[in-house]
Amino acid sequence: MKRYLLNIVFMVIAGMVAGCTNQTAASKSSEVSELKKKNELLSHENKTLKNTVKEQEKALEEATLFGDAIILTREIEKYPRSIYKEAAFDIDMDGEDEMIQLYVNAERMENGLFAWDDGQTWLLAVKDGEKTYPLYDNYVQLGSIDFSTAAFDVKKSIVMLEMWHSDKAVYKFTYDDEAKGFVKETLYKRENPLQQYNQHASYAFFNDAYEIMKQAFTDKTLKALEASENKLQELNDRAAIIDPIVADIGNAQRLFDTVSELNPELNVSLSSVYDLLNQMVINPPTVEQMNQLKGIHELFKDTEGDSFILEEENQIHPELKKKLQRLESILIGKK
Repeated sequence: MKRYLLNIVFMVIAGMVAGCTNQTAASKSSEVSELKKKNELLSHENKTLKNTVKEQEKALEEATLFGDAIILTREIEKYPRSIYKEAAFDIDMDGEDEMIQLYVNAERMENGLFAWDDGQTWLLAVKDGEKTYPLYDNYVQLGSIDFSTAAFDVKKSIVMLEMWHSDKAVYKFTYDDEAKGFVKETLYKRENPLQQYNQHASYAFFNDAYEIMKQAFTDKTLKALEASENKLQELNDRAAIIDPIVADIGNAQRLFDTVSELNPELNVSLSSVYDLLNQMVINPPTVEQMNQLKGIHELFKDTEGDSFILEEENQIHPELKKKLQRLESILIGKK
């Protein structure tokens, strides 16, 4: 009887143990299944997050390249020491001119030239009443910044030229009334992503280059022509008179080079003039060189109403072509 009861107790205990074991196994299986599901869900969310990050990176890259980035108004804490260039222009087309100012952290000397270092901080800003929009604020090593204004699809814009080392880029800034800021677009940076706008930018830079060249050949050249022979004998005195002309011709040529890259049909070279002026700085000018300089001055002193570009044909205006050909003739001694 006792043995019978013990067997029954043993069977009950065995059944209980077996039941517990089965329950534990089932519970573990359920937990593993849940963990697998969570792992798959996390893996999916991770993949989705990675794709989102990639999409955001791509969107940011495209915004930087094609102009979705908006430059809003903000206060500028510190300005570079000198104004390099400024222009009044109704950029937001509200009927009133805004001031476009380009600053550079370089000292302007008495003769108007800048004491350049290996690199300078540049700031391009638009001032509209109490509001200031810093379009560009950066340090440029072995290079420079310049700007012009132009119309693109009837929309007024600022075009900025950034040069550093041997690289070059052209950007367009257009005011967006809804965003209350400026949209930045890359017009030229080796790959020419917005090539359809290059002609318009080239016209703006061409006009600026011509105006710089004209000023060099008129007002500044006149000072050299009016200087006494003794004044042109000493190197320091001579350089003070001729260096500002050299600087202007150098600036004009850099803009003409950019024009040629954007629009090969508008190629202008001032290398012969540049060589002449440098020779006149190195050594006292000869009578022939002074006569050449006088001929150039006469050629450009009456240039009111000059036409630069035939935009429909994308060509330099025939009258301006003749003037540039005449310039070369003066330099090689032809009548």
